[in-house]
Parts: sequence; C-alpha cells; structure tokens
Amino acid sequence: MKMNKKIENSLNLLLDTAKKLGAECTTVIANENTSVNVAARLGKLENVERNESSSIGLEIIDNKRKVSLSSTNLNEESLEELANNAMNMVKSIPVDEYCGLADKEMLYDGNLNLNLVDNYVPENNDLLDNSIEAEESALNIKGITNSEGASSSYSKNKFYLATSDGFFNTSDKTNYSTGISVIAGQGTKMERDYEYQSKVHHSDLDTPIQIGEKAAERAISRLNPKKVKSNSVPVIFDPRVSGSLLSLFIGGISGQAIARGTSFLKDKMNKEIFKNTIQIIDEPHIQKGARSRTFDGEGVATKKISLIEDGKLKSWLLDSQYARQLNLQTTGHYSGVSNLYMTPGKTSNDKLIESIEEGFYITEMLGMSFSQVTGDYSRGASGFWIEKGQKVYPVSEVTIAGNILDMYKMLTPASDLKMITGIDAPTLMIDKMIVAGL
Repeated sequence: MKMNKKIENSLNLLLDTAKKLGAECTTVIANENTSVNVAARLGKLENVERNESSSIGLEIIDNKRKVSLSSTNLNEESLEELANNAMNMVKSIPVDEYCGLADKEMLYDGNLNLNLVDNYVPENNDLLDNSIEAEESALNIKGITNSEGASSSYSKNKFYLATSDGFFNTSDKTNYSTGISVIAGQGTKMERDYEYQSKVHHSDLDTPIQIGEKAAERAISRLNPKKVKSNSVPVIFDPRVSGSLLSLFIGGISGQAIARGTSFLKDKMNKEIFKNTIQIIDEPHIQKGARSRTFDGEGVATKKISLIEDGKLKSWLLDSQYARQLNLQTTGHYSGVSNLYMTPGKTSNDKLIESIEEGFYITEMLGMSFSQVTGDYSRGASGFWIEKGQKVYPVSEVTIAGNILDMYKMLTPASDLKMITGIDAPTLMIDKMIVAGL
C-alpha cells in the first residue's frame, strides 16, 4: 500500500520519542480521511461539504498505567510535546493491572485482500446529479408532495497502526452513499419516509431512481395512520429495524459489560438464549463487507466467530485488556464487531405475516428505554397493523415493550437476510410483546 511519508514519519517519531522517554509500551494510530457530500433539494444544489483530514493518536503504557492522547497537528514539535504530555500524565493515572499490548502470537501478519477499495472517485457534479435524480424519481410518483432533500457522498479512509512490539499495518476503505427523505400527503395528514444506502463499492448501490422510488413508496404507504388499542400481540421487525435487536445483544456480550457485571447476559455463557435454530455470526473477512477487516485496533488477527450456536451463547466480545481480566483470550474485538449477522430462517417475510391473526409490523423506531442490567426494553414505533395475515393500515405513535431475554426466546427469523449495515438480521417475529397505543 502506498504510504503517506508524513504519516509514516509521524508514527516513527512518536514511537522513538516515547521509547526515549522510558515508556514500556506504545501504540500509535493514524487516520487519513477524504470525504465529500453533496445535497440537493427541489432540483437545486443545497450544500457541498468536503473534508480532508489527518489525525494521530498515542497510547502509552507504563507501570500498569495507560494514557491516550490525540492530535491533528503532525509537525515534529507538536508530536514531541504530545509524547511528553502523555508521559507526564501517565504517572497520575490509576493502576490497571490488565492493560498492555496484545500478545505477539495473536497479531495479524498476512496480506488478505478483502476488496475494500473502489478506484472510482466521483466529481461533485456526479454526486449532485445522483441527488437530483433520486429526488426527481420520488417527486414524480403520485402522492409525493414535497422533499426534505437528497444527498450523495464519497469517502476514503486510510488507517495506520504501529506498536513498540514491532507491529505495523494499514487498511484502506472507500464508501459511497445516497439518501433521500420525502413527504406524502398535505396539511395535517403529511407523512415522511426515506431510503438510505451505503456501500463500499459504488456499483453495489441501487440506482438513484430506485432509491427515490423506494422512499416515495414508503412515505405513501404511511398515509392516514390509525391508532390502536393497547394489547399484547405478535410483533414483526422489518429488516430496516431488526438489526437493533442485535445491537443490544452486542452490548450485552461486550467484555467491559461482562467484566463489570453490568450485563443482562453475564451468567448466560453456554446457555440457550434463543431458539435452538438460531445462529449469530461475526464474520470479518466478507469481500466488500461494510465492516470487514483483517485486524482490530490492537493489531490482533480477526477471524470468523460463532457467537450464538444453535441458540446457545458461545463467546464474549473481548479485547486484550478485558480478556486478561476474565482470564480468557482476546477475540479480536478491540474495535467492536465486524460483519455481525443472524443467519436466515426458512420462512419468508410474507409467510410470517400470514401466520398472524392480529399483530404489529414495525418499519421505524425512535427513542429507547433499555436496561443493560435487567434487559427491560421499550421503544416508540410505527408501521402497519396486521389482521388475518394481511397488513391492513398504517400505525404510528405506539410504544412496544418487553424484556429482551423473553423476546430472544420467542424470536423467529425470516429467510430475507441482506448484508447492509454490518449489523444485520432478516425480518424477525417476536411471538408476543406489549403494544401500547390508546
């Protein structure tokens, strides 16, 4: 990979300076980012945002104490000052007996190509055309009365990691996105909805016309919502929102939450959390994956991990520090999860709906009350009411509630998994939840 000479010199300067100052262990990270976002509304350019930035971070460990500092100033004098400040600060930091660099045998030393860089660099006018085209396609659909605007963006990021143990590697990734929000109806009967897509490769995005049409169809489908009486019914989470249930699961198995004893899953290792047909996997090496990577923020080699296997919890998400505290081995999750997903079931989205006599199909959620300790859960939601296996009318301004452990045990996945955000699930049905309306 092509190196930025200034970044390379900055990394080496910080490592050398920290060593001269007597630091036991040093980690240096750097980021280079270029991004541009072009927004349009009602066929006219509304905004152009361009950013080119570089930053560097220094972590020093000395006498079981750890301190981290960062800077956007890469001149030599500033970097030396950064290292001196870190060494002065680390003396007053509380002792942490578990801190330290990752074990050398765990570090990545391969050259796996995950195809995370697209060489297409759009001009501002290309992004503007995409935004205008997406908006026009939505406004051309009968029932759409206004637009909140559309935007398209491009970014490229390069990440550098070097340690005093001799590890050095870089990773590059591009990203392209298009999004639009439109309004259907008039007066007090207006409804809004959107479509947003983000991909590592430009060619994997839907066309702007398709993106605009999806936003329009969703907004129109929400017109004339009705209220529903509070009830306890089956609830279906559309793929747009189903991944949120996995995000809570991720928080529950994080090393920090487990080490502190603050997780609703702290006593659940090797116990059945879901039905025995459920699998949840973290797979970092997916080609062109939204969160694919070969190493984590400590340089640890990543690998595919089964977190839930036949319904049973099989692993925490650990970095080196919390792995030591729990007397386990890091799972390569210093930087969080990679491409985490629940495997699809055998039933289609339509068949799940058809199985419900009365229930609630959720397409959008807002706000959240969730207890990480007990698992008690409630959120605002909107979507469609189901009667006799059919979506019959839109519903808004309701609250769903339950306990996440009960929800997991009653969960059935559909067959429509798509890898979109990096934390993905198919359509999910929960056999029973409280839906609070009127």
